[in-house]
Amino acid sequence: MESIIFKIINLVIEILKIVIVIRVVLSWVAPTTRNDFTEAVYSITEPMLKPFRMLLPLGYSRIDISPILAYFVLNLIRKLAIMLLF
Repeated sequence: MESIIFKIINLVIEILKIVIVIRVVLSWVAPTTRNDFTEAVYSITEPMLKPFRMLLPLGYSRIDISPILAYFVLNLIRKLAIMLLF
């Protein structure tokens, strides 16, 4: 049972990490393009990235590190799930 729960958690985390990477690539390649795909990616990732932006506002910096922080937190959540389940 624990293995199934871990596999589900792991799959969800991997999907979220991939969507974050897609968002980063979209912001580099086509930052002003809006269509159904980009709206879906932004709507999935924005709730995860917004708390990090509130902690570390961009200010005069043009580099948004919130995707990097979210990526690390997702890895931390996975490790915590391993520790709690096994």
